[in-house]
Amino acid sequence: MGMPPTPPPYPPPHQQGDPWRNQRAQWKAQRRYLKMQSKQQRAVYQAYSRSSMVGPVLLVGIGVVALLMTTHRLNAPYFWQWYGHWWPLILIVAGILLALESLAFARYSRIRLGGGVVFLGIILALLGVAAAHNNINWSAVGEQLQFGDNVDLAQMFGQKHKASEQIDHALPADATLVIQNQRGDITISNGTDDQMHLTLDKTVYSNSDSDAEQKLQSMEPLITSSGSVITVHMPSSDSQIADMTLSLPSSTAVQVRSEQGDITVNGRQAAVTINSNHGNVQLGSIDGAVHATMHEGDFSASKIQGSLTLSGHMNDLTLSQISGVVALDGDFFGDVHLEGLQGPVHFHSSRTDIQITRLGGSVSLDSGDLTVENATGPTAIATRAKDVELHGITGDLRVHNSDGDVEVKTLDPIGSINIENTNGSVQVTVPEDAKFSIEATAVDGEVHTDFNLSTENGNDHSIVSGSVGGGGPLLHITAEKGDITLHKGAANAIPEPAHASDHSHP
Repeated sequence: MGMPPTPPPYPPPHQQGDPWRNQRAQWKAQRRYLKMQSKQQRAVYQAYSRSSMVGPVLLVGIGVVALLMTTHRLNAPYFWQWYGHWWPLILIVAGILLALESLAFARYSRIRLGGGVVFLGIILALLGVAAAHNNINWSAVGEQLQFGDNVDLAQMFGQKHKASEQIDHALPADATLVIQNQRGDITISNGTDDQMHLTLDKTVYSNSDSDAEQKLQSMEPLITSSGSVITVHMPSSDSQIADMTLSLPSSTAVQVRSEQGDITVNGRQAAVTINSNHGNVQLGSIDGAVHATMHEGDFSASKIQGSLTLSGHMNDLTLSQISGVVALDGDFFGDVHLEGLQGPVHFHSSRTDIQITRLGGSVSLDSGDLTVENATGPTAIATRAKDVELHGITGDLRVHNSDGDVEVKTLDPIGSINIENTNGSVQVTVPEDAKFSIEATAVDGEVHTDFNLSTENGNDHSIVSGSVGGGGPLLHITAEKGDITLHKGAANAIPEPAHASDHSHP
C-alpha cells in the first residue's frame, strides 16, 4: 500500500471538516475569551481600587506657590533657594501619604498611583537638583515671565497715543504737597520760585484716534487745598499712564503715593513720605526726615540729613551718607548695601537682625553672605544660613549665627565679644597687644590660638580659657560642629567719627 496523500497547507474553504479551519476557529475563540477575561479583570481592579491623593495634593501645593508668587507674597529667588535645599521633603511627604492611604483602605480597595503623578514627581525632583546646584537663574526667568499687574487688552493690542500738559499752582510758604498717582512715574526736583510747576506726560492705548483724544482730554489732575495741605490726585485706568514731573520750592514737604511707577525725589529741605506699591524709589539730598513704605521694587537713598524709616517688601536696598537714625524693617529679597551711616542703624528682616551704633564703613548683605566693615559698637547681629564677616569692629559685639562661618577682626579699643555659632567655624582676630579674658568652647571641633593660653581637650569638645595682658573685656565664643581660631592682629585704631553734617566721607 502506498502512503496517503498529504493535505494541502491551505485547503479550499469549501471543504467540510477541515481540521485547519477548526483549529483557527479554536484559536480565535480562545483569543476572544482571553480578551474578555482581561476586560473583566480590569473592571474588577478598577472597582476595587482608588486613585491616590498624592497627585491632587501636589497640584494644590504647586498652585498655592504659583499664586503667592504672582501676587508678590513670595519671592521667587528665595523660594527656589529654599526648595533646592529641602526638596526631598516632597518625596518623604508623598511616601508617608501613600503609606497612610494603603493602611486606611487596605481592606476595601487598592491605591492606584497614575503615571502622570510619577512624571510630575520626576519633574519636581529635577527642579530641586537644578535649584540646589544653582543651575537656574530664577530672577531672570521671573523677569521674562512676569507681566505688569495692570496690563489690559487695550495696552497689549492698542496703539500708543501721547500728550503733554503744563500746570502751575501757587503754594503757601509752609505747604505740604500730597501727590497721588495710580499709574506713572513721579519726579520731584527743587524749583526757583514759590509755585508748583507740574509737567504731565499722558499716555493712552487705543485703536481709535477719537477715543484716544477723548481719553487724553479726560486725564486731568484734581487739585484741592485744605489749609497748607495741597493735594494733587491723578486718576487713571489700566490703559492710561500719567508721568508727573514737579518743580517745587525746597521748603515744601511732600507725601507721595504711587500704585505703579518709579518715584524720584531730590533737593528737599523738609520731610518726605513715600508709599510705593510697585516701582523703584530713589531719594537724594534731603534735609529732613524720610518715611517710606514699599511693596515691591528697589529703594535707594543718599545724602539724607535726618532720620530714615523704611518698611515693607522690596528688592535691592542701597543707602549712603545718612546722618540720622536708620530703621529698616521688612523683607529684603535682593542685595542690601549700607554705607556711611552716622547714626544708629537697626535692620530687621525675617532672617536677619542687625544693630550698629555707628557705621563708618559699610554693610553688604545677600542671600548667603553678610559683611560689615568699620562699625562702632555696641553691635549685635543675629542671622542664619550666612557666612558672616565683620572687619574693623570696635566696642561690644554680639553675634548669633547658624549654618555658616563667622569671621571677626577687631580694632582697639575692643569691647566684650559674645559669639554663638552652630554648624560653622569661628575665627576671631584681636590686636596683639590687647588685654582680654577668653572662654572659648568648640563642641565637635577644636580651638586654636596664637596666644599663650591653656587648652582642655575632651572626647567631643575643646576648651580654651584664661587671660591675656592681665585681663580685660571677656571674649565668650561657642561653636557647635565647628572649629574656633583666635589670631593676633595689628593694633590699629579707627579714625575719629566725621561730623554729622560732613558729606565727604564714603
